[in-house]
Amino acid sequence: MKQIWFKKAGWIYMPVHPLGFVVTVLAILFMVPVVMAIDRNAHSVTDELYEIFVYLTCTAFWWKWVAEKTS
Repeated sequence: MKQIWFKKAGWIYMPVHPLGFVVTVLAILFMVPVVMAIDRNAHSVTDELYEIFVYLTCTAFWWKWVAEKTS
């Protein structure tokens, strides 16, 4: 039997299972220290945005892949 972790609602995926919430929270918890470290070492706003973009897109892709496979 397939466990449904996420439910598609338009363009977004909503977690509906505890494991879906865990995956979402882990993605957010991963990004918090990354953004803090980038913010601490950035020289300008564009510097910061360029560096955050790489980590944010990779994390969002991973999260979306999990959401698609388990919805």
